[in-house]
Amino acid sequence: MLWLRYAVLGACAALLCAAASSSSRTSSSISVTSATTKAGPSRPNFSLPTMSTASGVNAHTGIAPQYTGRPVPATDAQPYVLNDSVTVRSYLQVGPGAPEPLFYTFNTSAGRPVWVSMSLCCGPGIPAYNTSNSTLLDEMDVSAKDLREKTLVGLFVSDSAEEPRPGPDSKLHSDHIGYAQGGWTQVSLPKGVDHGVWIGIWPPNDPRGQQGRYEVQLTASTLGSIEDVAAVPGLMFDDSDRNSALLTSFNYTAPPPNMSLIVLPTEGRFSLTSITYFNSSFCRIFDLWDDMGHAGMRPALNSSETSRGTLDVLTRHDRTAAPQNPGHINDTAGVAPIVDNDLAQPMLAEEEKAQVRKQFLVNGLNPGQNYTAYLVSSTNHSGIVHRRLYPAVKFVTKRTENCKLMYNLAFCPELAYAVPYNPTLNMNEALNVLEQVVSSNYGNFSATLDTFPCADEKLGRYSSVSTCEDCRRAYQNWLCAVAIPRCTDVVDPAESAASQNGTELQGLPMPSNTRLRPYIVNRIGANSSRQAYIEQLFGAGEYGELLPCLLTCEMVTRSCPPVLRWACPRWTVTAQRDYGTFADADASGFGVNENGGGGPDGLRWGGAWSRYVAQDAFGHVYCNPMDVDRLLRQASGARSLQPSMWLAALAVLVALA
Repeated sequence: MLWLRYAVLGACAALLCAAASSSSRTSSSISVTSATTKAGPSRPNFSLPTMSTASGVNAHTGIAPQYTGRPVPATDAQPYVLNDSVTVRSYLQVGPGAPEPLFYTFNTSAGRPVWVSMSLCCGPGIPAYNTSNSTLLDEMDVSAKDLREKTLVGLFVSDSAEEPRPGPDSKLHSDHIGYAQGGWTQVSLPKGVDHGVWIGIWPPNDPRGQQGRYEVQLTASTLGSIEDVAAVPGLMFDDSDRNSALLTSFNYTAPPPNMSLIVLPTEGRFSLTSITYFNSSFCRIFDLWDDMGHAGMRPALNSSETSRGTLDVLTRHDRTAAPQNPGHINDTAGVAPIVDNDLAQPMLAEEEKAQVRKQFLVNGLNPGQNYTAYLVSSTNHSGIVHRRLYPAVKFVTKRTENCKLMYNLAFCPELAYAVPYNPTLNMNEALNVLEQVVSSNYGNFSATLDTFPCADEKLGRYSSVSTCEDCRRAYQNWLCAVAIPRCTDVVDPAESAASQNGTELQGLPMPSNTRLRPYIVNRIGANSSRQAYIEQLFGAGEYGELLPCLLTCEMVTRSCPPVLRWACPRWTVTAQRDYGTFADADASGFGVNENGGGGPDGLRWGGAWSRYVAQDAFGHVYCNPMDVDRLLRQASGARSLQPSMWLAALAVLVALA
């Protein structure tokens, strides 16, 4: 391999920029190449950022609350007396005949607030009505809200002795009523009560022919909320290969919060019986995770910290910190990064409390299978554990053996995806070559940028929103995206929105991606890879390449001084051979909330993000964003859906299916 390393390396740097937009001879890469020749040779010891650190936090802990161990009776004749913050379970019958609700009492001191939370642990999944069907609403003479609640288990909380058996016919304030949409609900009485409360749990008013029984989990507390469903996404899917997946949490600062990851198969023995009826049920999700553990079927989890995809800075270290030692990086969570200490000097040091994320490597998955992942965070307040469940993330593992998941690469800190791979390859040697390819091009670019007076507060301010460090980061992300392809399964060309050979690209208007297909180009046969050295180095065989998002190139244009003369290929001319775009882009490859938009409440994207959609909540990835989607959302303040919205959206989707 040593001879290959030096034989290929010389050609790599020369080929990279030209091949990145090979179909466009007016591309940005040609401009930069000509500019860098004036700046002299590349500098071998420039600084490349690194964005991963070690972490001592476990990937998962005991997250399920302790309960009574066996279901307790809670009847009209003998309501069950709840203890403060103690979880119990009971059986609730559903089906024909008169309803048999559950009743509880909870004694509290005067003036103390009360939180009552309920989860459905198992039972029939009642299909939701299509509440967007106005004809159906007219025929049933109900509102969309009432029709949705007809199929849900109800929680009723009374603070009046005149309503000791609360239910649908009780005169309760709407704040005292909750419906288990997604299998969970909570009622809170923040102003407290004069004496105890009475609790009723009722089966759905309209089970739609379903029958059986629910196992219901209930907790009442005066010490604080025991659990809640998060309002915004807290978990992001990075990518997968044949047997592994990488996911990352929300941003946080030290000390790290206690987080747990649960990964369930979307179908089969350990899956939810209904993706809408139990998708937010704490006990249903926890029980299935425990069942997988008892059966020895849990995937293996490993966690570490990363500043990838966090604040808009290049590194979380301060300027005076020692060089990053590769031995300090948790290389058990992926391929060990190849880091030269001269290339790993920390760069920016402005944040006193740098943000990081928890990244989870999931091993032991099956090829070509759909999975659903849940993130649960927990905090302990005076001995009472509060748990928060974040919206589910769906993903699928790849079928091919020619893709290998990689991350924690110091020379490409935002890279966290599968790359073309040959199992017989010496990976360390290949990574060394890739590092030098990236380093050489990055060094040339940095040398050119250094001719601009970046440090001069007057002459160097070319933008009110971007700096030279933003420019460097944007270029590095683009460089990594085009130098190291994102690998996926080969697809039927009809199932891809990308141009497979470029013959149809004639500068004419192109239709929008209304079918929401990914931008994948099949790399089959000799000389089919974006970069020639990928075939020479990796010899991965057939694979599909998920193309970089066009905005990875345009972000360089937006972030860098005009003197660099950076230009990207036009979407309708050559770009669709080398780039993809967001699902909500228009026919020009740009635009926000176009291409039909997200629909009511973002239903079309599954309630994940409302714009700059490189990836949706259903596990579909349209192009390789290299963090540019997050940066654009951050700049524009794009919002995500509230839990009630995305749960309702999911229910409507299933009803329409």
